[in-house]
Amino acid sequence: MNCLVCGSKDCKLNAKDCNGNRDEIIDEYGRSCSVPLYENADKLVAGGRAGTLTRVDEIIEFAKLQHYTTIGIAYCFSMEKEAVLLKDRLKEFGFRVQSFRCTINGIRETDISCSMKGGVNCNPIGQAKAVNKSRADLVIEMGLCLGHDILFHQYLEKPFTVLAVKDRVHKNNPLEALNAN
Repeated sequence: MNCLVCGSKDCKLNAKDCNGNRDEIIDEYGRSCSVPLYENADKLVAGGRAGTLTRVDEIIEFAKLQHYTTIGIAYCFSMEKEAVLLKDRLKEFGFRVQSFRCTINGIRETDISCSMKGGVNCNPIGQAKAVNKSRADLVIEMGLCLGHDILFHQYLEKPFTVLAVKDRVHKNNPLEALNAN
């Protein structure tokens, strides 16, 4: 498939099944108990609130709709200040907050690969495993390095959303790279 070159946009405009998987996918929604989550997400988008809430506000509203009580913050050490601000904001709305820094376990680079320098570096597998053992109902990811985020996602077993993607050049707004000439 290559949706970017589709001229008709019939999936959106005319409910066309472009790849023949409609029935299988609809069945999966029912089997997976995803309908309530889907409905709650829709309340924030198609329910007339799109464009009226910040991403943080959306996360808070969604977490309340889902009846989540504990939120985990998985963050890069470089975003600790922002993670504290997020924790404080979440607590204002009654959530319990657990936090997981990328350098959890204090693992040196040389513990993982002898070809590396030896400083304490990120530990995305350990970070994900710590989150998995926690009581977090939802995980908010903040600024994990590219590659480390991939490992984190591969090992994470909890629902998550991304609040901030690290982009040192564009002040953590990676979409700016698409607008730069």
